[in-house]
Amino acid sequence: MKIGIFGGTFNPIHYGHLRAAEETAERLLLNKVIFVPTNITFDKKETLLEPEKRLKMINIAIKSHERFEASDIEIKRGGFSYSYDTIIQLKHIYPQDELYFIVGVDTYLGMKNWKNGKKILDIINFIIVSRACKEPDLKNLTKLKNFLPDELRNGIVSDYTENRLITSKNKLIYFLKITGLDISSTNIRNNFKNDVSNLFLLPNEVINYIINNKLYL
Repeated sequence: MKIGIFGGTFNPIHYGHLRAAEETAERLLLNKVIFVPTNITFDKKETLLEPEKRLKMINIAIKSHERFEASDIEIKRGGFSYSYDTIIQLKHIYPQDELYFIVGVDTYLGMKNWKNGKKILDIINFIIVSRACKEPDLKNLTKLKNFLPDELRNGIVSDYTENRLITSKNKLIYFLKITGLDISSTNIRNNFKNDVSNLFLLPNEVINYIINNKLYL
């Protein structure tokens, strides 16, 4: 089975996240996508809502999508959330499955600074998604190699037919251009604070949950 792992703060989850997961699953034939909200993220300046409430909003948003799931693996682990730790745990949970870690291109560009960045690329496939026109051209694989940890670059093979890189460990790094829904969780939170409509930016059920529980106010 091919499983996508979609991590993030989801503060809150919105249609940009959901559309990215849907297009990624459809184009790369993923059997399911697991949304993994962070517990605490050390490099985020924003104030995060309690992880249990962010997880609740994810479950509300994906309840009618058969191939979408949510995981509390980082919440249960506690402390700061590191992708490496999560991937190791998920590899133990799904030892026979093919795992794909889904991240935005902005996250990929900072991969050199990740905890155990090289090890991550040795044990899991990656899908890098780009939604905004201002982001780098994902077809320029040569340029995108430069953002990988130094130890990996020499063993990388470019596959222009599939728009992907292949590591020396035969792990795949796909680059996908998806529908450009320029939706921001920050703007959504500000809209709630300023009593501005968020209709069509995130599911109505999530909007109602936020209003009923007086979140982001």
